[in-house]
Amino acid sequence: MKRVIFVLLLPFYLLLSCQNSSLEPEEQFVQIYLKYNYNNVLNTFDNTFQKDLVEDGVIKVKFLFTEEEQNKILKKANLLNFFLMPDTFIHNFSDSIAASINPDPGEQILRIKYKSNDKSTLWTYPPLEDNAQFNNLLELRGFIITIIESKPEYKNLPPAEGGYI
Repeated sequence: MKRVIFVLLLPFYLLLSCQNSSLEPEEQFVQIYLKYNYNNVLNTFDNTFQKDLVEDGVIKVKFLFTEEEQNKILKKANLLNFFLMPDTFIHNFSDSIAASINPDPGEQILRIKYKSNDKSTLWTYPPLEDNAQFNNLLELRGFIITIIESKPEYKNLPPAEGGYI
C-alpha cells in the first residue's frame, strides 16, 4: 500500500518541484542579432545561437541571456553610443589599390532592439582603421562574444574543426 501511495505521489511531487525551475526562459527585453566571423550567429529574437563548426557544418542551440547580462550589454551599448552609430561601416579605398581578406568572412552585422530603439549596423572587411565609432562597435561586439562564450550553453558545444582557406 505504501508503494502505491509513493508511486501516485511521485509525479505530483515532480510537478511541484519543476514550478520554480531555473530552466524557465528569461524575458529577452534586449533582443540581439549578431552575425560574426563566418557562420556564428546569436539571435535572441528567436532565442538561438548558431556555432560554426567549420568542417562539421553548424550547430544551433537554444540560447538566452539573463536579465543581468542583458542589462550589462545595454549599458555597454549606451556607453559606446551604439544607437547613434552609422548603419554601415564599409572601407572605401581612395586609391587604385584595394585590400582584400581571403577567405572573406562576409558581411558582419549587429542589431540591438530595446523598447523603441532598434538599431542595425553592418560592416565588412578589411576593417576601418583610425575610426573611433568603428572601434567602439568592435569593442561592443567583443563584449557580447565574451558573454556568449562564458555561458554553459556555449561551453557545451563541440569545438570547431579545421579552418577556412
